[in-house]
Amino acid sequence: MAECYLSLGSNLGERLGYLRLALKSMSKSSGIEILRTSSVYEAEPVDFLDQPKFLNAAVMIRSKIGPLLLLRVLKAIETEVGRIPRARWHEREIDIDIVFYGDLRVDSENLTIPHPRAHQRKFVLMPMAEIEPGYVHPVLNKTVSELLDECPDNSHVVRIEELKLPADYANGI
Repeated sequence: MAECYLSLGSNLGERLGYLRLALKSMSKSSGIEILRTSSVYEAEPVDFLDQPKFLNAAVMIRSKIGPLLLLRVLKAIETEVGRIPRARWHEREIDIDIVFYGDLRVDSENLTIPHPRAHQRKFVLMPMAEIEPGYVHPVLNKTVSELLDECPDNSHVVRIEELKLPADYANGI
């Protein structure tokens, strides 16, 4: 089993609802145990700027499945929650990225772990710093707090509220 960190984002429709539905689906998934969730942060888009603001959160899970299978499970959850395929970096109902999978490094056609741009994005680092500021990036050998302090991203990211599930789906939250 590995402790993993996921980044969730949504910028279409009922953004907070999509984040909650994704957590609810994760909590029911075999092989995934939710350990912690960050607050929800609102962030300006990066890369493709002509789109609505995102809501983002970080989730710490314990995974009993390998990283490639975890990716498939998370992509299935995105589809279940209502994600419609669009061009890369465009708006989306829900996006779930694996940021870290323990201290594992993966570089395959479909998956790169650690996430190759996580250290450059405040919308990933701020929620992650809330739940695990001392986590050490397995390639850069810096804590999440250090990466956030050094982050070149100047976009506006603000904490807006806690992300919680209804009690009957809590699964460790």
